[in-house]
Amino acid sequence: MKTAGGVSRSIRRGLIALLFLVIGAALWLAFELNAPWSESSESPSAVTEAPPLTSTPQSPAPAVPLPTPQVATSSGGINFHLIRRAAIRTPSPPYGPLYQQLLPLAQSRDHPAQLRLGLLLYECRDVPADTVTLDRDIEQTYQTRRRGGFDVTDPQFEDQTLRRRFQDCRDVPAAARDQYRDWIKQAADAGLLEAELELPLHLPQGEYCQYLAECSAAQRARQDALQAEAIDYMTRAREAGSAAALWTFGGWYAQGEVLPNNDIEAYANFQALDEINRAAGQPQRFAGMLKSLRARLRPADLITAQAQADALLSNPNCCVLTP
Repeated sequence: MKTAGGVSRSIRRGLIALLFLVIGAALWLAFELNAPWSESSESPSAVTEAPPLTSTPQSPAPAVPLPTPQVATSSGGINFHLIRRAAIRTPSPPYGPLYQQLLPLAQSRDHPAQLRLGLLLYECRDVPADTVTLDRDIEQTYQTRRRGGFDVTDPQFEDQTLRRRFQDCRDVPAAARDQYRDWIKQAADAGLLEAELELPLHLPQGEYCQYLAECSAAQRARQDALQAEAIDYMTRAREAGSAAALWTFGGWYAQGEVLPNNDIEAYANFQALDEINRAAGQPQRFAGMLKSLRARLRPADLITAQAQADALLSNPNCCVLTP
């Protein structure tokens, strides 16, 4: 999908991350899933020097407010808990003042602040820090109809978008902007579930191939390493009880892109997620997918898949709903 103008930031992210995050529109459309399963979210000149990125040892994530867990029982009689996680607010522009607020908190090992700082810097990662570079970047976009390795269908729209983002990112140090992933990773390595889910979506800067057929050997190797990292952090999130991670693993196993196609594993993850949705009072949106998978599974395999779904629900950390 494209915006009314060039290539949007979300599309750029999606094209790059498609290799290991194939869980979105295709699954919803194929099985008439018209909405996400989770609850809605709550919804001067640039500085050239950046404060040093503090290296922090791993430590338990500080308290993210958790309500009293809700006791639930699956249709198969498995008892589990629903934990509705409070939202970690997404940064919104202007980013400069918020950067100044978040930096000391992140450096003091406030893991939610580290995540928020990383997400803030991600929004500014490819935005020029001065007007000379901005004008040169825009002029080059008009001439080449490309930016950041991607085709741009409407340079004028890209021009307007980049100038708006330039204003949003004023007073965010230029040298700090490429540290976004370091901050998110610190929070993820400290065990912050939300950061474990976000890290695979925020890839490091670099030259990526837009289509696999265009990838060089080095690009494929890099993407393979990022894919392995995505599996690692999504596994951590699932072990920490994340319902969102069940959706991701179900998609991975159903599509056979990131992980080998495995109908038993796909069924187990989606069935567990369907039970969580039912207990949370949300629509059970995976009926079509589960019906399709049941039709392909042998009776013995279906028993195995249901047992694995029960095991996922029996995880002592299950089940955390993140907005």
